[in-house]
Parts: sequence; C-alpha cells; structure tokens
Amino acid sequence: MSDYNEIILHPDILKMFSEMEPVFKKFEIEFYLAGAFSRDIQFGLRQSKEKFRKTEDVDLAVFVNHENNYNELMEALVDTGLFERHEKEIIKLTYRSRIEIDLIPFGEIENEKREVRLTKPKVFTLQMPGFLEVFPFVDTINSGDLTLKTCPIEGLIMLKLISWSDRTHRTHDLTDIDNIIDAYFDWNVDEVFQFHYDIFEKYRDVEPALWENIISAHIIGRKMKLILESSPELKKRVLHILNKRENHRWEGLRNGLTE
Repeated sequence: MSDYNEIILHPDILKMFSEMEPVFKKFEIEFYLAGAFSRDIQFGLRQSKEKFRKTEDVDLAVFVNHENNYNELMEALVDTGLFERHEKEIIKLTYRSRIEIDLIPFGEIENEKREVRLTKPKVFTLQMPGFLEVFPFVDTINSGDLTLKTCPIEGLIMLKLISWSDRTHRTHDLTDIDNIIDAYFDWNVDEVFQFHYDIFEKYRDVEPALWENIISAHIIGRKMKLILESSPELKKRVLHILNKRENHRWEGLRNGLTE
C-alpha cells in the first residue's frame, strides 16, 4: 500500500489524526473514515488515475453507546485547544481553523428507528442506516504508529446509494458510484478471475464496452450482500433504490445483491 503522504490530501491531516488518537483511546471509542475523504483515500491507495472532486473535509463515523459518550468525546477534543465546535452544526468541529470534521455517531446510540437523537447543545436528529453494518468490514491502513480504519469500497457505494436516495439532488453521489465501478475491475483483476469467474457466463452477451463494468458491479453487489446479511430491512431498502434506475451498472449491483 502507498505511504500516507501520497494519499492524504491536506498536509495537516496526518498531524490532526495523531492529535485526535489519544482522545479516542482515552474514551475507548472506535471510528472509521467515511464520505468523500474515505473515497479519496481508497483511490489514492490504488494510485488511481481517476479524477475526483477533492475534499479537505473529513467525515468520521464514531461508534458510541450513548449521547453522554458522544458529548464527552466532543468536549475532550475541544479541551485540547486544537478543535473548535461549530456554532450551528453540532456534529462538526474545525481543526486549527482549517479542516472541518464531522463526527457522525452510530452504534448503540441509535434508537429502534435507526435514528440518532442528540439533545445538547440543541436537539438534532440524524438517520444513520448502513454505518453500523459497514463497521465490521472496514479496511485498516497503517502508517508508523498510526492506524486508521476506512470505509471499504463496497460500503462506500452502499452508503452513497442511501445518501442519494435521501437527497436525489446530490448527483455527485451517482457520479462517484459510476467512477468507482468503472475503476474496480482494474483494481481487482486477479481477484475477479480467481474468485468470480462464475459470473462471466452470465454476461457473455453483454456489449464488450460494458462487460467489465457490469462484472465489477455484480462483484460489488455480492460484497454488499455480505455487509447487509444481518439487516434484511436495509437490504430491502437498497434493492428498492437500485430499482429506481435502469442501467448496466445498477443491474450488476442488483444481481450480485440478490443471487
């Protein structure tokens, strides 16, 4: 894997994580990178030539049991003097007045509706479907003494599908999904031929220009199926989303998810 310095998009981000890590360890709270920043890391690790909207904002999915745990973590980060809490957005911090971080709570803090309800400093409700399901499948990246966990490629696509379904004006989610699928075959060519050769016959009549993409989408769908194995309701929702658009990529995702 590539060295962090080749991956991280902002020169202060490694330093930020090294300064955050003791606080997370103190409260025994785990987190993983999500959102666009996680996407950029995944592409950077593979030295991809794909061009993306680069981001210096960081989304951290934070596993917490209760709102009190979340507030203690936020307060402890602010107490370091390195982070400031956003005046309006209560899950957002700013690091050294330069980098914005969203600390997205998930886990046992979620209620039966899969919502997170925060009451301090004001009432705020988030819907977090998928973050808990992705957690056991995160990728781990090491750099010296620092270890970070990041959302896997298949989890990224699943979360982007849900995000787009909630806010269909976010067309960049669709673009990201397409770009990830288009790059996936080259990234995993050895795995594709070794473990997923059985798919090839299914798509023998597909137009050659579309063949690699639909194969890749099917494999991603297979892996999303594993992520969603413990959540039949969320799997049903993802399938419903995939049925909203007809194209070869989403056909492959559906086929992998339902086989």
